[in-house]
Amino acid sequence: MAALADLSRKGVHPGYLLAPLVERGVAFHYGNMPSLLRSEIERLFKSGKIRFLVCTSTLIEGVNLSCRMIVLRGPRKGSGKHMLAHDFWNLAGRAGRWGDEFQGKIVCIDPHDEDAWPQGVPKRQRYEIKRETDAVLEAPAQILSFLKARSGMSMDEIGRDSKLEQVSSYLISTFLREGSVSGAAFAKRHDPQFVANLDAALAKLCDANRLPATLVARHPGVSAIAMQSLLEFFGQHVGEPEELILAATEDDEAVVSTMFVMKAINDHLYPAFKPDDLLYGHAVTVQRWLRGWSLARMIKKRIENLQRSGKEVNIPLVCRQTMEMVEQTARFAAPKYIAAYRDVLKLHLQQIGRDELLQETFDIGLALEFGISTPTLLSLMELGLSRMSAVALYEVIARDDLDQDACRDWMRANAEALEGAGVPTIIVRELREKLLNETPPGGTMNQEV
Repeated sequence: MAALADLSRKGVHPGYLLAPLVERGVAFHYGNMPSLLRSEIERLFKSGKIRFLVCTSTLIEGVNLSCRMIVLRGPRKGSGKHMLAHDFWNLAGRAGRWGDEFQGKIVCIDPHDEDAWPQGVPKRQRYEIKRETDAVLEAPAQILSFLKARSGMSMDEIGRDSKLEQVSSYLISTFLREGSVSGAAFAKRHDPQFVANLDAALAKLCDANRLPATLVARHPGVSAIAMQSLLEFFGQHVGEPEELILAATEDDEAVVSTMFVMKAINDHLYPAFKPDDLLYGHAVTVQRWLRGWSLARMIKKRIENLQRSGKEVNIPLVCRQTMEMVEQTARFAAPKYIAAYRDVLKLHLQQIGRDELLQETFDIGLALEFGISTPTLLSLMELGLSRMSAVALYEVIARDDLDQDACRDWMRANAEALEGAGVPTIIVRELREKLLNETPPGGTMNQEV
């Protein structure tokens, strides 16, 4: 417990509320937390050292945890929508430790409060598991209307219909690859006339497309219509083509360049970095993440900026917001849309005979997802370390050019000095396990990246 509190204070912030709570046997758990923290919380809860765990709905999304008793009040999911019956019972099913008890207890607070439980406590019932595509296609008029209007829609309108945009992107990708959606697996589950109407709407929508099918296939979650719009934007650019290229992380203009790229994405691909007055914050987060900044360093810098501008500092809120920005912007939106931006730009540069400007130095999507931009950090992540541990060791090593063998060699020579250098015990434990193949007491940690 003391080791987890130490990791919380050093890996996030001394004022992060997790530390004093776990020292009393209580913890909280949510999706945007660093994976090393989450994994250790789960391990200690399973072992019984953490007795009470306050959770978000992330527990129904792949986390294998059980408990003796689960207490719920108006459970919500995602953007705040009240939880549907199948999700409720999935969550409630955590009650009862597998292998320890035959049953568990489910306690619903204020079951007659209509604000907390608009439909009452959900009853057990059978439910059909549906693909998102099928759920959208069950409203034929809506998706057909969206496809017919898509080419003239503003980005604000597209952002309001994000589910329709995602499904339409999949339909467009399928149509461009196959020449029709009638042969797709989902077509067999829908009325043939509706499928024929889909084909007609897609044919008209894709008529102006000039993108190779291979490029579209690499980005199935990004609309080909949007990428065509971006390609046309590149063609109309009056400046030098170098201005369109995302600057390297070490460049002095990296943040300004990232803001330019994000603005182009907002205007042509998808409003992923809105509102525009927050572009600087998005760009700074992405650049710091790529440069290998630790979460603790990012939070500390954000607090310093708020203090310098005379604004009130709510440390728990800053911690949460920084984690959310890292997860939603740096690890999700940026890899998805900047990778598409780069591929479309590469096509444009080929068309104007300047493809030598965009060299394949590294996979931008991978670099953004894991927050790495140096060979040493990449080597450490490839060895199975969580990013928190990789960055902590990288800051001690202070070298950018190490491969996996060199990282292991450094660890063998310096392992004993790490705890003396103030590296949290849990991080040292993971470093020993992953780099020196030592098994920690109680078995393997099984960290996710």
